[in-house]
Amino acid sequence: MSSSSNPSPSPNNKGCWDKVIKLLIALGGGATIVSLLVFALNRCQKPQQLTSSTQAPTVSTIPDTSNNPTNPAPDTSTNPTNPAPDTSTTPTPPTPDTSTNPTNPAPDTSNTPTPEPTQVEVYYIASSPSSAELKAQKVSVKNEVPNKILQSAFEHLLEGSSNESLKSTIPQGTKLYSINSQGDEVYVDLSQEFASGGGSESMTCRLGQVIYTATSLNNQANVWIKVEGKLLSILGGEGVIVHDEDLSAPLNRKAFKEYYSCL
Repeated sequence: MSSSSNPSPSPNNKGCWDKVIKLLIALGGGATIVSLLVFALNRCQKPQQLTSSTQAPTVSTIPDTSNNPTNPAPDTSTNPTNPAPDTSTTPTPPTPDTSTNPTNPAPDTSNTPTPEPTQVEVYYIASSPSSAELKAQKVSVKNEVPNKILQSAFEHLLEGSSNESLKSTIPQGTKLYSINSQGDEVYVDLSQEFASGGGSESMTCRLGQVIYTATSLNNQANVWIKVEGKLLSILGGEGVIVHDEDLSAPLNRKAFKEYYSCL
């Protein structure tokens, strides 16, 4: 029997082969030896076959958690406990329309009547070679308050008339400090320039311009004239009396006609 038919000893039955070889050496060959060799070969091969046939293969498996019913992964896409708010259909509060707000409507000024200008008389001097007289010139004042109307009238008076035939005997630079109408009394306060200059006719005429202009809203009113805040008793070096010595008598249109000669 050739050695090529003998199977190669494996690491598992190497000890068995060693025993067979030793037995062959001891017996020295022959048919009996061949029979023993076949028997020994069968004995050496069976443990290997038995071992290979009964050995269970080792398999490493990774648990499939995709279908694991024990601890399934929570499905948050349809979680009814804390659903994500749907803002796609959330209504936006409307912006209040203040253009038609009835609570605080804007005042309608389209039909508000514009106050008519007040006509007030400002008095100048119309002179001729033989005489001089007080002459009224009407001016429009956009105001309805008596004190404001009289203030505007005196501003025109101190500026002078645009009519070349009307002159003023009030010195240039005279300023109006205040004018106050209280019932039938009118108080006028002028600057020091009002008392400057000379000439009895100039003094009486400027006095008349102030009295008549101050009473243009009420021709029965009494006038009190002050210069630099002090009640005026005498006007100019000629000694034109304005108020009496005890300063108890006011001036008015009637008194001016009786006691002064500018008219």
